[in-house]
Amino acid sequence: MKKILILLMMASITMTSQAQEVFKVIYESSNKTLNDPKEDVNVRKIALFKVDALTYLNTKALEEMGDSTRDITTEVMARLIAQRDSQAYYMYDYVNLLMTEFARANNKKEKSNIIKLFHDTSITNPLYNEPDRNLVMAYANREDFLTQFSLDTDWIKACAEVRRKLRERQ
Repeated sequence: MKKILILLMMASITMTSQAQEVFKVIYESSNKTLNDPKEDVNVRKIALFKVDALTYLNTKALEEMGDSTRDITTEVMARLIAQRDSQAYYMYDYVNLLMTEFARANNKKEKSNIIKLFHDTSITNPLYNEPDRNLVMAYANREDFLTQFSLDTDWIKACAEVRRKLRERQ
């Protein structure tokens, strides 16, 4: 029995470190792009959004882990880290999908419609229902950013919804 518990604990730690790898890779890659003065300013703005979105996700996960009213077991911690990791992956996918669809758009009106679709989908799929609207909407109404999204987005749901809406348009 003791061996089984040790194996389960080691598996949980391994899964947690693998989950952190996806988050870490996306964060480090985005941060590197953000701080590269040779990179195009619009590419750096997208990287800034990614860094801020990842920082927001990490902060919320850490808040939940530090919640003294909850019993934070190894399993709960692994679940929170896995959730953060999944959200990071889907945020990355969401931004890349926006870039692909934006590049495919043939004219200014189509480009505007693409931005609006992604903007609206982001806003209507909150993850935490953050009360600090100024914080989470920092990018949403910025015309100088292509990533006009809420930081408080359930990226998994938003990604699925925007893909469905894009299929319906075809």
